Amino acid sequence: MRWLFIAVVACAEPQGEVTHSMCPSTDPPSYTTFGQVFFETYCLECHSQANTGDARQGAPVTIDFDTRALVRESTSNIDKQAAWGPDAHNSLMPPDGHREPTDAERVRLGEYIACEVASP
Repeated sequence: MRWLFIAVVACAEPQGEVTHSMCPSTDPPSYTTFGQVFFETYCLECHSQANTGDARQGAPVTIDFDTRALVRESTSNIDKQAAWGPDAHNSLMPPDGHREPTDAERVRLGEYIACEVASP
């Protein structure tokens, strides 16, 4: 039974920790002011509906960030993969060899996700 557990863990996609970022009351980031440019710059190279096959560079076909609605479907995973906050600094995405956000952009991503989760 121990080997089964190890095999399942080995096949699971790496996950970071929840950042517990907060949406700032002053100058909260929105999709228009932050999210759209962030995802275009760092994510759509792989996570775009326009990409198929090898062009996705290993990105799952169900995880795309072309629109605010698609981003909202994955906020928890984005937080655990790429955002920085008070409780975690996650840098699993983008993978090595791809353009990476600055530490400040990762903090802002955590704040953006917190704002998205709180907004209708």
